[in-house]
Amino acid sequence: MNEEGEASRLCILVPVYHPYRWVAPFMQQSLDRYWADHPPVFYCGLLAEEAGALPALPLRDAALPRDWPAFVRDAVDELKARGFDKCYLLLEEHLPLAACHSRNLNSALPRLLDQLGGAYIGLMGWDNRRFSTRAPILGASAFRLMHLTTPDAPRFHLHPSLWRLEALRDCLELTLREAVHTPWRFEKVSERPDAALEERWKNGCYLVCSRTLAHAPPGRWKALTQWVERFIFHKLMALYPLLPGGKVRAAFWRAVGFDDFFYPGPYPMFFSGVMAKGTLNPYFVKFMNRHPHRRPHLAALLDAKALAGGDPPR
Repeated sequence: MNEEGEASRLCILVPVYHPYRWVAPFMQQSLDRYWADHPPVFYCGLLAEEAGALPALPLRDAALPRDWPAFVRDAVDELKARGFDKCYLLLEEHLPLAACHSRNLNSALPRLLDQLGGAYIGLMGWDNRRFSTRAPILGASAFRLMHLTTPDAPRFHLHPSLWRLEALRDCLELTLREAVHTPWRFEKVSERPDAALEERWKNGCYLVCSRTLAHAPPGRWKALTQWVERFIFHKLMALYPLLPGGKVRAAFWRAVGFDDFFYPGPYPMFFSGVMAKGTLNPYFVKFMNRHPHRRPHLAALLDAKALAGGDPPR
């Protein structure tokens, strides 16, 4: 299949958690700004009147609270019926925050997924400072993807990722057999080495390397400082389970800033997302405030959150 044909079978799917529906328009704005030639975008989990101008897929069950794996499964079925076979799955709160590498996202990674017979390529790569799994790393021709083959590997996580729709559907069906139907349960059930999934899916999971796929790869000095940062963070993370008491651990976590960082891969994102426990993620807010050019975007998010949730205005 030629490149144009490959692109026509690729799309973006954005599942929307109903209480966070006010974030969805910001996802579309960010995609249009930072990934201008992105594939077709579809939203799921919203009624047409809730989606407004956003291109929403039909929602079978409008009852609240909405069953996350069920409405995403229905969306996958609709996409397959429309001729798509791969999608970037982007939760509504994981906005792109800098220039995406369109060519790598639109062409190189989907083509590589097919060449590898893969199921999943995570865009929060193995070279972020929080990641510590050791697994095989492919060669330069495969952009130094990490092949997630070890028992502790985070397969099928919900950071922004490229999925084969068949594999995504199987993971959703697996979650629907559980008593609890949440995105977090989806991750826990799907990543288990003994998960009731086809071996080709469990063996077909990869993570990107930012240095080879980002829009602005780091130079040698920047790459060295990132390596040192990762080394230090891994040592600090090893101390965390040894600390006594929940309060001590929480204070240590906040002081070190484990969740306070930006990952500049082919899809640049803030690690822990926009939202946390129903409100704007405080680490994300600090990150946005550290960069004056981002403050208008943050102000718009705060205003939207106030209108949606009744929070005090700024």
